[in-house]
Amino acid sequence: MFSWPGLGRELVAAVSASDYPLAQGAFLMIAVVVIAMNLLADLLYTLLDPRISHA
Repeated sequence: MFSWPGLGRELVAAVSASDYPLAQGAFLMIAVVVIAMNLLADLLYTLLDPRISHA
């Protein structure tokens, strides 16, 4: 499972081959996932600790 080529390897290959649309898509996907996970962590933190509020 860990030897399967992933998004990082695809991103390096895209940059090496000057395939900029693919590289932009990969960067965008990584950014969206990071932002979504940060939002999820903030929301879960609010649910798990009642002392925290987003007011």
